[in-house]
Amino acid sequence: MDNNKNAVAGPSGCQTPAPSRKRAWVPGSVTNMYSAAKRRRMSFADDVDRDFEAHTPDYERAGKVNQADRFISAPQDNAIPLQTTPRTRRIAKIFGLADERILKYTDTNVEASTNSFLGRHRFNYHQLLKKPHQIPATSAEAHLSARKQFVLALDGPGIPSDLFAYPISWSTRNSIAVACGRDVYYQNLDTRAISHLFKLPTNRGKLITIEWAEKVPNFLAAGTSSGDIQLWDTDSTTQLRRWQEEEFVDVGGMAWFERTLAVGLGDGIINLYDARDPGPIGRIESHKDKVHGLRWRHDGNYLASSDQQGVVQLWDSRASKALSANNRYRSKMKHNAPIKALAWCPWKPELLATGTMYPDGKIRIWNINTTPAAAPATHTITLNTSVTSLLWSPHCKELLSTHGMSWQPRAGAAESCPNLPADVGPNSRARRLRDRERPVSVKTALTNSLTVHAYPSLRRVVSVPAHTGAVGHSCLSPDGTKVFTICPAEEAMKMWHVWGVAEAGEKRESVFDKCTIR
Repeated sequence: MDNNKNAVAGPSGCQTPAPSRKRAWVPGSVTNMYSAAKRRRMSFADDVDRDFEAHTPDYERAGKVNQADRFISAPQDNAIPLQTTPRTRRIAKIFGLADERILKYTDTNVEASTNSFLGRHRFNYHQLLKKPHQIPATSAEAHLSARKQFVLALDGPGIPSDLFAYPISWSTRNSIAVACGRDVYYQNLDTRAISHLFKLPTNRGKLITIEWAEKVPNFLAAGTSSGDIQLWDTDSTTQLRRWQEEEFVDVGGMAWFERTLAVGLGDGIINLYDARDPGPIGRIESHKDKVHGLRWRHDGNYLASSDQQGVVQLWDSRASKALSANNRYRSKMKHNAPIKALAWCPWKPELLATGTMYPDGKIRIWNINTTPAAAPATHTITLNTSVTSLLWSPHCKELLSTHGMSWQPRAGAAESCPNLPADVGPNSRARRLRDRERPVSVKTALTNSLTVHAYPSLRRVVSVPAHTGAVGHSCLSPDGTKVFTICPAEEAMKMWHVWGVAEAGEKRESVFDKCTIR
């Protein structure tokens, strides 16, 4: 008996092997082959889905507490890695684990951390990285702030009581000149020798302004309330020139550039004089009220002038006309109060600082090259205190200002309080309304002070009470480190050490120093 179960008997009685059931691959079976593969993949995905669903409650029972730092986003609730395949992305969206953006830098559903331990840790780490504050050797913070006391005090009996006067001036020879009544004295601060220059006759008014010439240090100009202008040589104690204004108007501010003297008058006219000429060499008629301030730029190209109405004009000496005639940049700068304080920046010539008196009390810094005429100032410092003088430091980026009275603006008051007309009586309704809007005089830290401001941050570096009364004027020493202030109420002058001189570093030797052109 044959054990082959697959044998089949043929017609002749011979047994032949049975045909195999294995089907050969034909092109028609391609669809079936991919269908089987797809079924296997779908079955695997179903197992993954069932396993995913089975493990989801484990994360929910974990009880994880989210704490988000200020700059670091909190971790996800379910720490399951997300793949970039479309199917895993759809699964993550169903369970709220991802949105259209896979990378999320913030989590808006988690509040900021209130853990005090994290706050202390950040603070301690910040202290480790924090660098100590280094005070520059040239700053007023290293000198005036360290010693808030004057270095020298001098008496000045008979100082003009007008805050718009210029009774003190400092020469490049380190000599300080003072107008005391009708006399002019000057003292050499190196030798401490005091000299009497001249005495003004009684029929020529009162001394208002004195000014040393910078380029010619032995020239001293003096102006009076009757329009008398004198030029003296301190070396020979002789009068070189005398110019008399025809209408006997009082003299305002004066400014030297080399041998040219600009003189502001009470009728708004500015006359230009040359020390070598007996008469005026120029005339500027750009103001409508008394000229209080005059300052030449250091290169002599521009002359800044200010008046009682709060108008500042720029005059181009090269073109011999005011910039307002050409509609140039910053040709006319309007303020809300009289202006006496003017200062050109020595290390940035396009900057002009102006300071207003009552009732404005602001310091404005203008850029005459880039600021349009209709635009406000580049920087404004609101002080609510009268500004009597301004001085830029030649060694660092700081601005010094001297002050008088302070006030507190009334609620709802106008920005400015113009002068009352002559026909308004003391009991009129207009006068009562105007008095109701006037600011209230108060005493603050800036009252009668000497204050230094940083530029361009406008940070107040130091403020020192300079006098018991209003500071009338100030002047800078030849080396740019000390300042003299004068107070008419005290009839005294004080010298302050404000800034320092930068240390000269060693010059590195260059290869070009060894080579010469023959």
